[in-house]
Amino acid sequence: MFVVSCLLLTFLSVGLSVSIGTMKLPFLSVYEYLFNHISGVTYPMGTNEFVTDYIIWEVRLPRVVFALIAGAGLAVGGAIMQNVMNNPLADPYSTGISSGACFGVAVAMVLGITVSIGSQTENLGVMLNAFIFALIPMMAIVVLAPKMNTSPATLILAGTAVSYIFNALTTVLLMSTDAETLATVYQWQVGSLSEITWASMPIMAVVNIAGIILALILSDKLNVLALGDDSAKSLGLNASNMRIVCLMVISFMVASVVCYAGIISFIGLISAHIVRIILGSDNRFVIPAAAAFGALFLIMSDMIARYLSPQDAIPVGVVLSFIGAPVFLALIVMSKRRVW
Repeated sequence: MFVVSCLLLTFLSVGLSVSIGTMKLPFLSVYEYLFNHISGVTYPMGTNEFVTDYIIWEVRLPRVVFALIAGAGLAVGGAIMQNVMNNPLADPYSTGISSGACFGVAVAMVLGITVSIGSQTENLGVMLNAFIFALIPMMAIVVLAPKMNTSPATLILAGTAVSYIFNALTTVLLMSTDAETLATVYQWQVGSLSEITWASMPIMAVVNIAGIILALILSDKLNVLALGDDSAKSLGLNASNMRIVCLMVISFMVASVVCYAGIISFIGLISAHIVRIILGSDNRFVIPAAAAFGALFLIMSDMIARYLSPQDAIPVGVVLSFIGAPVFLALIVMSKRRVW
């Protein structure tokens, strides 16, 4: 029921989000134009219908579809990370993986590792660079994981330290670059969907959809892993290998989002928490529910950002911080149920 409700709200949010912008569109006509476009209906060039169809399909819809897939992927990544680390505060943002990936993007752009701005080849190079640097905090997590028995907060403290290190390195790197690159990398640091096009979709969509499917396949093993390494071993599961595989998958998913949209924070943290409070901790239900809620969360956050500023002056990352921080604090203070 929870997943169905999220999917229904997501469907409605897609139409509402597409209707918002400098040119406001009727809510119901958005679905009509989408249906007509899929059905192959064309309009004479230069007419109002042609312009409206172009704005919906080429300008606004890619952004909404990207938000849907990226939100689902980041939410599932957060749910997996919290499970494999047995820490409710763990997610790609709080553990430094996002900051590492963002630093990789900055390195690629400032040092000119990529070719031809805006091409698919460049985005592939940026994603690979982001993934390489996302591996650094990931490996730190793998090393620290066996030592977390005495202090579950160790992971978050280490992740915060790694995030500050990567942010400092990014700042030093940007001090030697031009104003245009500086503005672009800053946009990556705060998280924005303003530059998303259909060309941004294939790699990110394939990586995140594959990651979500893999998480669903491994949901039973994730439940076993949540029992602890000793219990998992007694049930025939190699906890260390399972943890490394999951973190590698998460790193790929985060890197594929960061290289196009920058650091999108709080999605994994908030979505997994809310889902576990409502549905419990069984990953067979948590993972699909987190995907549905994460997609809705990011679409609505971007919709709020564009409603407040139709000219895209407010990045979605800012809205997520304003929403996510108080919600996360409320979850910590008010929640009485034990979800771990």
